[in-house]
Amino acid sequence: MCHTLEEAKNTIKKLNFDLVFLDIQLSDKTAFDLLKTIKNLTFQIIFTTAYDKYAIEAIKFSAFDYLLKPIDKDELNETLKRLDKTLDINNAHKLNTLLHNTLTEDKKKIVITTEKETYFLEMSNILRCEADGSYTKLYLVSNDTIYTSKTLKYYDDLLNSYHFFRTHQSHLININFISKYIKGTNAYIIMNDESVVPVAKRRKDDFSDRINNLNKFA
Repeated sequence: MCHTLEEAKNTIKKLNFDLVFLDIQLSDKTAFDLLKTIKNLTFQIIFTTAYDKYAIEAIKFSAFDYLLKPIDKDELNETLKRLDKTLDINNAHKLNTLLHNTLTEDKKKIVITTEKETYFLEMSNILRCEADGSYTKLYLVSNDTIYTSKTLKYYDDLLNSYHFFRTHQSHLININFISKYIKGTNAYIIMNDESVVPVAKRRKDDFSDRINNLNKFA
C-alpha cells in the first residue's frame, strides 16, 4: 500500500506486480499523474474511486476496470474474474487513450473491444449505434461497422454528453452527422450515409430541444 505518487512510483519500479489497485486520489496528486511517469505498463490496473463522474468517464472510455468505494466484495470478485491471466497486449494503447482523454475535451478517444479485436477510435468517427439484442453495432464514418457485446444503454450513458442522442430504443446517433430531420407522426432522421433512423414519439420533444440548443450556438 502506497500513499503518495513518489512512494507508488518507487514501489512499482522495485516490484514486479501482476495487478495494481489504483486509487484516483494519491495525496495531492492523482492516479493519472502517476501513470504519466510509467514508460512500460507491465501490470493490470483496476481503478478504485469514490464517485467521480469525470474520472469514471475517462476510465470507461479507455476500457479499464474500476470499482466504486466502498468496495463491494461480490463486485471485486466479478472484476477479478474478468481479468485475463496474461497482460492485455493493448494495455499500453489503453493507457495512452486514458491519458489523452484526461488532457483534452476535444477529439476524445474511445476503446471498443470485440471478441477478436480492439479498436482505438476518435469518438467523432462514430456515426451511429444500433441495438442488436444485448449487442450493439457501431457504424463508423468510414462505412465500417463494429459489433460489440456492450448494450446500447452502455454507449448511451457514455456518449450522450458528446453530441450523441438516443432517438429510439434501438438507435443512438451522432447529431453532427444528421442530413435531414423529417417531422410528423412517424418522424425519422436521414443520416449523412443515407441511413434512416426513427424518432420515437416520446423522444421528439427532447430531440427538438437538443437541436434548438445547438442552433443557439451555431
